Amino acid sequence: MPVTRRAWRLLAASSLPVLLLATSANAAATEAAPSAAPDTEALGEITVTAERRETKLQRTPIAISAFGSETLESRKVDSIRDLAGQIPNLRIPRATIGYTTQLFSLRGVGETDPIQEPTLSVYVDDVYSPRQIGSMLDFNDVERIEVLRGPQGTLYGRNTSAGALRVITRDPDGETRVAADLGYGSYDAVKARALLSGAILPDRLYASIAYTHYSRDGTHWNPTLGKHVNAIDVNALRAKLRWTPAERLDVQLTLDGLRDRSDTRGYTPRVQPGGGYDAFVSYSEVEPRNELDQGGASLRVKYDLDDRFALKSVTTYRGFDQPVDFENDGKAELIQKNLIHYKDKYFTQELQLNGTFDRFVFTLGAFYFHEVFDVDRDSFTRTGPLVASPVNKIGDVNSTTTDSYAIYGQGTYELTDALKLTAGLRATWEEKKFVFQSNAINDLRQVVAVRFAGRSDKSWNSLTPKIALDYTFSPTVLGYVSYTQGFKAGGFDNRAQRIEDAERAFDPEKVRSYEAGLKSELFGRHLRANLAAFYNDYSNLQVTSFVPSLNRNVRTNAASAETYGAELELSASPLEGVNIQGSAGYLVAKYRDFVGVAGAGTDASGNRLVNAPRWTLSGAVDWRLPLPVPGATRLGFDVQYSSAIYSNALNRPQDRIEGSAFVNGLLRWDAPDDHWSLSLSVKNIFENRTPQAVTYTPSNGIWYFVTGDPRTALATVRYRL
Repeated sequence: MPVTRRAWRLLAASSLPVLLLATSANAAATEAAPSAAPDTEALGEITVTAERRETKLQRTPIAISAFGSETLESRKVDSIRDLAGQIPNLRIPRATIGYTTQLFSLRGVGETDPIQEPTLSVYVDDVYSPRQIGSMLDFNDVERIEVLRGPQGTLYGRNTSAGALRVITRDPDGETRVAADLGYGSYDAVKARALLSGAILPDRLYASIAYTHYSRDGTHWNPTLGKHVNAIDVNALRAKLRWTPAERLDVQLTLDGLRDRSDTRGYTPRVQPGGGYDAFVSYSEVEPRNELDQGGASLRVKYDLDDRFALKSVTTYRGFDQPVDFENDGKAELIQKNLIHYKDKYFTQELQLNGTFDRFVFTLGAFYFHEVFDVDRDSFTRTGPLVASPVNKIGDVNSTTTDSYAIYGQGTYELTDALKLTAGLRATWEEKKFVFQSNAINDLRQVVAVRFAGRSDKSWNSLTPKIALDYTFSPTVLGYVSYTQGFKAGGFDNRAQRIEDAERAFDPEKVRSYEAGLKSELFGRHLRANLAAFYNDYSNLQVTSFVPSLNRNVRTNAASAETYGAELELSASPLEGVNIQGSAGYLVAKYRDFVGVAGAGTDASGNRLVNAPRWTLSGAVDWRLPLPVPGATRLGFDVQYSSAIYSNALNRPQDRIEGSAFVNGLLRWDAPDDHWSLSLSVKNIFENRTPQAVTYTPSNGIWYFVTGDPRTALATVRYRL
């Protein structure tokens, strides 16, 4: 049976609840509105820019989760990592190899290697992050977070196969804004943020500067080093200068920098010396070193040609430099350690033309991406599980240069007052050059001999379309269906240990995505319910797998995979001062064809994809307490549940991470003048110790967990002018 026919059948079956809900929601919207309680507030409108123009969330026909500044504050979401568990079918591990390195998995597909290009793209104010190193951001002066699920290519500069996470910060304007907050908490944590924004020249020149600091002592004890590890030390600065010399011209320069001196993550062995198991004990004889310096500049120019046409240009130059030392085994003795230096420099140029007519709106764009990513890695790896076994001492130096060109466009035409047709197309041309050398080194990290060296080039091109229909059943009910193709660029294995692996490129990852959804607001806009069903057909899924017979990781493609499921997001304002949010994601994600996953004779066909929970559930309550005190006192709780996942395509029992729930709480008091506020937040209230990742390699005895933080509390005082 053709894959596309099967996809439509699966999507039709999973979309049946959407169609049924559309009918009932349409009736409820017209019948229930008059009975809404007059003394409660309706849910506020959410404006998004997911389609490169301002639209209402409920009128945007794609699966998108949006968090405004008030929602982020009510849930104490201070970083991308704090979004973990709050978006259906999105997995964000609460701990990774470094504080500012973040992995993502959306609808069952994600990248497990932080140096590879991401499957879920992260954008900050339209600026793309090409690596997952440095992609974990602490928030300051954030206006909105948008998470778009599904391929995004016909409206965005860089192609993406799973989705996009957009962080939109506020631009300076004529309003003077001054804000500062200072928090102190568990493990001597100090969180500080400061903001100054306003006009330098009225109606002409504006500026803002935002500073963030976060430091904390280690949360895990390391007996080998005799100290606590997993300490945090991060400072970040962002400055904007905006110039509006004419009514139709808007020019903005943004400069930003980040300095991360946090520990690399300590690993917790499953089998610990002396027996027993403690989730908050790590073993390593390597001092955790991380010295990430990251920054760049972007220039955004917007010019309205007239009332119908608008041009936008975004020019970016960014990069990072990161020496990092860490151990890959979680043991007190040397089994495997890496001493690495990453360097990345990249330039992007994006041009967009937006047009608006009576019944037709469109976006046309062109995008250029140039990156040079350098890796200098010295690794020491024992050939067997015994301490007496020989140690391979290898020093690898390689560089990947990428040049990518794309043109894209998308338009929406109103066929009738209720029915709209959207069509888009993207063309991408990409070339990568890989220069590599692998050396034998000694204990002093000096080159003894060249093992192999060379270079390899490869080019790809891709044409990816989108077509969609959306129908307005009523002023508060919207339904849509769509078909989209997406892809993730091919590349070379930066960790290759044989010349044939270094010379061989892995292919682009391609996906055909089918989606149906319904967006509704019921009971006088006191209940918002958004439902989506999807089917994704992947070919050449990019994976990193360990081959025991070679004692090394190999970057390769799984022949095919599929994911399908459904997502529900709810928001409600049932009583005065009470807001409730909830979400549910159901996911089936499996390899259809993946022979040779771990060498000859191994087969992962039919197994579940890594980091793909069957269920993701979340709920949050924010309640304004009816207390006879000045100001406003709010109490909030949120809980996230994720069912079991596997960390390896082999789906062995040792690769399984059991399902678990995390609970957080926040108590906040706002002064009557709205200038001062005091808050107490608690993360992981019940001290869930479930691992965030696991690595199992029986050939050398490695079996360790990456565990998140224990329960932590933070008291914060905030001032806003």
